[in-house]
Amino acid sequence: MLARVAENIYWMGRYLERAENTARLVNVTTNLLLDQPGLGEEYGWNRLITISGCTVAYQQSGRKLDERDGVQWLVTSGENLSSLASSVVFARENLRCMRAIFPLECWESINDLSIFLRDRGEAGIASAARTTFLGEVIRHCQTVVGILIGTLSRGPAFNFFRMGQHMERADMCTRLLDIEPVVWQPGLGRDTLWLSLLRSVSGEHMYRHHVNPRINSVQVVSFLLKDRNFPRSFNYCLREVERCLRILDNNALCEQVIKRTERSVENREIAGLLDEGPSLFMDDLQRELKYLHDLLAGIYFLKR
Repeated sequence: MLARVAENIYWMGRYLERAENTARLVNVTTNLLLDQPGLGEEYGWNRLITISGCTVAYQQSGRKLDERDGVQWLVTSGENLSSLASSVVFARENLRCMRAIFPLECWESINDLSIFLRDRGEAGIASAARTTFLGEVIRHCQTVVGILIGTLSRGPAFNFFRMGQHMERADMCTRLLDIEPVVWQPGLGRDTLWLSLLRSVSGEHMYRHHVNPRINSVQVVSFLLKDRNFPRSFNYCLREVERCLRILDNNALCEQVIKRTERSVENREIAGLLDEGPSLFMDDLQRELKYLHDLLAGIYFLKR
């Protein structure tokens, strides 16, 4: 497979996952602030902008730190290259360059998503319509991914797509857990905040079913970092990337980084992590993901 094609497929997987993640995060934050108005809009939207990694760009844009500007920036802004709308544009463009590789239904489905965002985006981010609108976006993203998983032959194209998807999921997991001290301290609505973390990765049902019907901070973080069966946990995502690498040549160094990072997570005692605050450890994991991404780019993609 050509390096350019592999890179396009990898990034298509990342952008589709990023669009779905953004839709879910905005939805969960909207509901969280309704349940816990004492947190304040500034906390809720500032946190989400920080998670998305665009704090500096947001400040430079001159927008206010409120619901209207925050949601518009995260969902429909073309100025924000990490917004939901931008992610869909980039995913569609990567797919357009490789239409011969993917089923026609996939192209039609991502076009449907693009048209939906174009026609409904600005009206959809209004508070009254937002939950329904974002739910539709999530379903559109899942439809595109479902078509790919259900129809694409297992081979390099499929593996690079899944690699990108799971790298993005792992990165999002660390960003969600790299959060402000208000979440880690006793106080009003603490369980609601933990629950919002689970809902941000569609993990509430699996946590309650497989771990504990009640919310427990140590178990929630352990579930999100270490669970071997939940498809959005950090270590599960790393193992999926490793599995995708097995059919590729020159994979030894990437596999070493993955195994080292997995061991670091498995050996981390979660109660102690919460006592000291997770930020430094999450920063370490993000650096490992960045190093792994750079290795993938250097080995399999075009040299820039």
